[in-house]
Amino acid sequence: MKKTLILLISLFLINSISAQNKMELNIGYEGMSFIELTLELESKYQIQTFYYESWVKDIKLKKNYSNIDLQSLITDVLSGTKIQFLIKGNSLILTQFENLNHEFNFQRKINDVQPQVVENEILENDLSILQQQEYVIHEIGVALGHKKVKVFGNITLFETGQPLKGVEVYLPNMRKGVTSDKDGYFGLELTQGSYVLNFKHMGLKKTVRKINLRGDGRLNVQMIKEAQAIKEVKVFAKDNNVKRTAMGIEHFVSKDIESLPSALGEPDIIKSTTMLPGVESAGEGAIGFNVRGGSADQNLILIDNAPIYYPAHFFGFFSAFNNDMIQDASLYKSSIPIQFGGRISSTYDIHSSENIADEINGKVGVSPITSKAYLNLPLLKKKLSIMNSFRFTYSDWIIKKIDSKELVDSKSNFYDLHGKILYKPNFNNQIELSYYNSKDEFQLHSDTVYNFNNFVSSINWRYRFSEKLKMKNSAHFTSFSYDMASNDIPSSAFKLTHQVKDIGFKSHLTYEKNVFTKFDFGAAAKYYEISPGELKPNSKSSLVTTNKIDIEKGLETAIFAGAKFDLFGFINAEAGFRYSLYGNLGKRKEALYEGGIPNSLNRTEIQNTSGGLNNIYHGPEVRFSINYAMNNNNSFKASYNRTRQYIHLLSNTTSISPTDTWKLSDRYLKPQIGDQFSMGYYRSILGSLAELSVEAYTKRVKNAKDYKDGAELYLNKFTETEVLNADGKNYGVEFLLRKKSGRFNGMVSYSYSRSYLKSKDQTGAFAVNDGEWYRAPYDKPHNLKAFLSFKLSRRFIFSTNLVYHTGRPATYPTAKYQIQNIPIVYYSKRNEYRLPNYFRSDITLLVEGNLKKHKNYHTSWSFGIYNLTGQRNTYSSYFRIEDSNVVGYKLSVFGEAIPTITYNIEF
Repeated sequence: MKKTLILLISLFLINSISAQNKMELNIGYEGMSFIELTLELESKYQIQTFYYESWVKDIKLKKNYSNIDLQSLITDVLSGTKIQFLIKGNSLILTQFENLNHEFNFQRKINDVQPQVVENEILENDLSILQQQEYVIHEIGVALGHKKVKVFGNITLFETGQPLKGVEVYLPNMRKGVTSDKDGYFGLELTQGSYVLNFKHMGLKKTVRKINLRGDGRLNVQMIKEAQAIKEVKVFAKDNNVKRTAMGIEHFVSKDIESLPSALGEPDIIKSTTMLPGVESAGEGAIGFNVRGGSADQNLILIDNAPIYYPAHFFGFFSAFNNDMIQDASLYKSSIPIQFGGRISSTYDIHSSENIADEINGKVGVSPITSKAYLNLPLLKKKLSIMNSFRFTYSDWIIKKIDSKELVDSKSNFYDLHGKILYKPNFNNQIELSYYNSKDEFQLHSDTVYNFNNFVSSINWRYRFSEKLKMKNSAHFTSFSYDMASNDIPSSAFKLTHQVKDIGFKSHLTYEKNVFTKFDFGAAAKYYEISPGELKPNSKSSLVTTNKIDIEKGLETAIFAGAKFDLFGFINAEAGFRYSLYGNLGKRKEALYEGGIPNSLNRTEIQNTSGGLNNIYHGPEVRFSINYAMNNNNSFKASYNRTRQYIHLLSNTTSISPTDTWKLSDRYLKPQIGDQFSMGYYRSILGSLAELSVEAYTKRVKNAKDYKDGAELYLNKFTETEVLNADGKNYGVEFLLRKKSGRFNGMVSYSYSRSYLKSKDQTGAFAVNDGEWYRAPYDKPHNLKAFLSFKLSRRFIFSTNLVYHTGRPATYPTAKYQIQNIPIVYYSKRNEYRLPNYFRSDITLLVEGNLKKHKNYHTSWSFGIYNLTGQRNTYSSYFRIEDSNVVGYKLSVFGEAIPTITYNIEF
């Protein structure tokens, strides 16, 4: 009886709609406006019409109509215009889409229906057309009887077409929503019905779309910039930090970095990470950072999927990247995605701009230290664009102003070029060709000149098979090289070179079954080639003997698969499995040692390997994360990561130096293996305007790299006799309070972290501190950081930050004695003492030019003071024997306040 009743009701509704369309109308007169026609249709025949007034204001009837159906009436009245229409029951809906059947797809056969695509992007750069979308009821999908259907799409910036990450898509009355990903993609699963979707993003105008959701379908949305400050909106987003399954993830966008105070007035996307809990700078004015007690080389830094080995300029004071070229970046401290591998501490995934503009735009910046320029040149509208940024320095004058004997006759300069060709032939394809080239030259108080060069390139192809299945392929070539040269004294003139090449390919597929279930799988391969070093004479009269270390080659491969899924509605999980394999390639010379223990005193012979793939290492890398959401505002998370690292940086310094030596794993230098367990509590406060998080972690490392006392790494053919494979243990807890929106925002973080090493050799040449645990060089227990930003007005933004941390471990001389009148210094156990604690505060004032809507260019100023209180923080210490006494010295990089100013022109 129930099925019969439903069938009768359905037939009645179908007949009613059909009858409405065939109703004979008597209406109109010559000269009647279209608006008057719709009013009469509504009063006389109860037909409601939806349209935008500007579309029809000039349409007049040319005659009166009698005994005509609605379809024929509107077809005749709108003939000669670009306006299309749809009749749905007693509703008449007008639209300016050119192909209505394609947009709403009513002609499909029910037994062959695919998810409907509603391509409602604004094809012309007309703001009025975009604004009209607020008034249109968007019909989404074809009804197939499913209880749950999905509306999905991409969100872009109207002015540039750039994908928008982090847009909150929500239904306020239902307290439900999601956040768009880095491609601007969102997906929201709902029951069939009518909804009002809200789209919100900091700095953009709130956008609304009215939809009638009948089945799976696409809704693309473009948002515009909002010049005026608006009141905060209470949002319950699906993918905020509370709801997100993964933990230990931090995301930056370019505009977040511009307000952070930085050394010498240059925004720095890499140094900005050191404001995060668990991330510490390798040293003031030094490149590299330590993540949760790891060394600087344990961080994988990617630019458009290509690794960069030395991301620095000017002794590490500047990042390798011009911030104008950067779109966003994500740092993974734990819960490292399964597609990333090769480093055991973190992955820093940086992406350059994906902005295909309608017209030429750019930016120029000038400061007392550097000048930079960015230009985006569209070649095919909405399809092809080429963008480049160029930066160079003229810093020699500032070095001469510094009153220091160590900097007499010193000089430094650099340049970098970062570019990208972006091609989007259609909705399903995107091809990117990225390239980066830099050169640095400096000379410090001697005739020795240092040069180092970066070349990084990648090609990325994204293809969308369907809304559920997507593919990302990437290939890269990276080269880093340096040379040291001296020819002031012809008899000792020399040149030393070192080079690293990295060539790789990765294919990554994603299958998104629904909003809560996603699968990842793929494969990757990487080829390494390292020239450890070559010393040769640099003049005809030089007495320097040529010394070349054999080239090393290696191959690293991996396959991976992972899944994200919803267990019980309130528990979400991500699990992944990666299997990596590494081996040395080709014939090479290897030393053999008595008992298999490397030592320069027990070397027995040198043999050639058989070629092919040898010294093979392999193993699984498991990744797992789980999130228990207590409610919309509170959650607990836990994660486990295993990672493997097959390439290592050999250095006696705590920060990355341009003259360090990269080394591949071999018979004696084992791959580093990291196992990290993390747990955390996350809470949204102040109505989701702020968040509080507490994360605790413990990490164990196998085969961490450290060195014998007095290790000699310079042109050493047998580095295994100087480098030890140690065990490492790290643990800590991190607190973070952050507010990211409103006129006043900022964050305060505190972390307590420890990092220890232990040599596996208890009594031999590799024994350190008698085989007991000792502090790692980057062990800094207490770290306090604060960043505050206040929007004084629409044109003025003031920000300040404060950094405090425990001093680095150090080894000091503790006694001096003489043997046969020769002074001997006795040192403490390794890293038994510490440098003084570090403190620094900075301020910045950003001043925007006038905010007129129509002007050819926009200007801005940045004023700042780095090290406001002029603290003489100790970067390192050293000791000399003077008059039979051991005298200690402290070295400070910035011992006084440094004012900075930058002027920018954007067009």
